[in-house]
Amino acid sequence: MPENPLAIESNFTLDPRLVHKNLAYYISGHGYGHYARSIPVLRKLVIDFQVHIKSEIQECFFTKHFKENIRHWYQLVDTGCQHFDSLEVDCEATFRKFNSFQDRSTIETEKIWLRENQITLVLSDIASMPLKAAHEVSIPSILIGNFTWHDIYKGLKGAEKQKDLLQVLEEEYSCADLQILPQCYLPPPVTMKSKEVGFIAQKGQDIRKDIEEYLNFCFEGKTLVFVYLGQYGNRSVLWENLSQSKDCIYLTRDPIEQSVNGLYILDDRFDFPDLIASADVVCTKGGYSTIGSALASYTPIITCERHDFNEFEAIREYLLKTRTGVIIEDQDFYQGNWQGAIKRALNLTVKDKVPLDGEIEILETVHQILS
Repeated sequence: MPENPLAIESNFTLDPRLVHKNLAYYISGHGYGHYARSIPVLRKLVIDFQVHIKSEIQECFFTKHFKENIRHWYQLVDTGCQHFDSLEVDCEATFRKFNSFQDRSTIETEKIWLRENQITLVLSDIASMPLKAAHEVSIPSILIGNFTWHDIYKGLKGAEKQKDLLQVLEEEYSCADLQILPQCYLPPPVTMKSKEVGFIAQKGQDIRKDIEEYLNFCFEGKTLVFVYLGQYGNRSVLWENLSQSKDCIYLTRDPIEQSVNGLYILDDRFDFPDLIASADVVCTKGGYSTIGSALASYTPIITCERHDFNEFEAIREYLLKTRTGVIIEDQDFYQGNWQGAIKRALNLTVKDKVPLDGEIEILETVHQILS
């Protein structure tokens, strides 16, 4: 990733008839959850608008979904959290990187870009910088997020020494004209105008038969568990203990290096939403995007605590209140002792328990603001 945060333009096709309807959509590059959540919203927006995407998520992740009415600008828009693994935040590195980003603040450059590209509305998931830039050039803005980086950073170890930076974040977020609150959200400041919507999630297709054909055996009589812990989290689990459960087949796309009976590592020919929709249970680190796709596919969830991430307070409460997920104790999670949790999850029902299709409500809101 380039250190220079200035945007690098791509070559997507744009419709000249929509030039008066230019939107800028900023997407956090922290993991792929914000990107995944943005895809359903972008699918709705490109029907009626010309959308400029700004993110450090590579262009190729968008070209698989969109061919026109999208222009991608490669740009660092926030710094998120730095991690030891998918469950533990490196607090010192997180603040150090955020400090560096603020020292190279590009708000003045961003204001020029917004004017030059005739942007009529800014949407951001969940970067704060573009909200302030939009405010200073009198462009309305929408923050999309069930939490903010201010929510996360203020709960990290050492936050008491970062009051100035936290104040900057708080000020930038306050510039949003509206915060869209997908399900599982942390309460926004009372001064923030907000709107609650359903889950924003990519919905997959059941491809179990395709997976059976690829692996060359039948899943009949087996419980199919899809596992997603991400790039770092897979290092912490004793995977060999999963083989104790003879009734389960575990599927993952995580880069797990060891060979374990009953655990199958698939490649990117199988999309995450389809694997989630094909599973009986999803075991994950508790990130919004995976949980949203699971609930949209009516698949119960297993997760463990994320002690350093304030967002998980809302996720834990939501899963337990709606009875759509099981929380595993940390020791059992890391030891791979998932059998009891899987049995409890299989007794849960998900269908009709949670509101979905938040992207439709966002499109309606965008039209209202620009009407």
